[in-house]
Amino acid sequence: MLEIVLPTIWFIFPAYVANSVAVDVSGVPYLREWKTPVDLGRSWRGKRILGDGKTWRGLFCGTVAAVFAGYLQGLHHGWGQGVFGAGIVEMNVFTGFLLGFGALFGDISGSFLKRRAGFERGRVAPLLDQADFLIGAFLFASIAVRPGFEYFIVAILVTIPTHLFGNFVAWVLKLKKDPW
Repeated sequence: MLEIVLPTIWFIFPAYVANSVAVDVSGVPYLREWKTPVDLGRSWRGKRILGDGKTWRGLFCGTVAAVFAGYLQGLHHGWGQGVFGAGIVEMNVFTGFLLGFGALFGDISGSFLKRRAGFERGRVAPLLDQADFLIGAFLFASIAVRPGFEYFIVAILVTIPTHLFGNFVAWVLKLKKDPW
């Protein structure tokens, strides 16, 4: 079991970084004012397209952090093979970018779907809240690598408890309004 779980965590790590940093930078004092929403405050059919929670600050900082994560993983590929297994995907700046930007694009797409379905900002949409960023990450990453469908399934199974825990921590740190 670990022979697929650990390489999956290694692979999806830049997406986790992007998704986390996009939220966490809202608490950085000198970045607080850079909060322009991705949808620029626009509405479609009487509803906000995305809402104030999806900002250019989060998209940019999350993507840059994922690029850096991919870079570090590329530098430490040998170490990663020793810890995570010989079958790990070789990471680099480009793969980090694809996973990070893809994750945030997926998250933004999930928010769009939630708004169309009438979900208020912060309201839970089980599975969509965990799967949207993974779908985006895997789709974008497929431009450069093909990790296999089993990686996606394992990523979903690992991400659900990880996502819930991460959101709880962000809530405790007052970076999120709700613990989910």
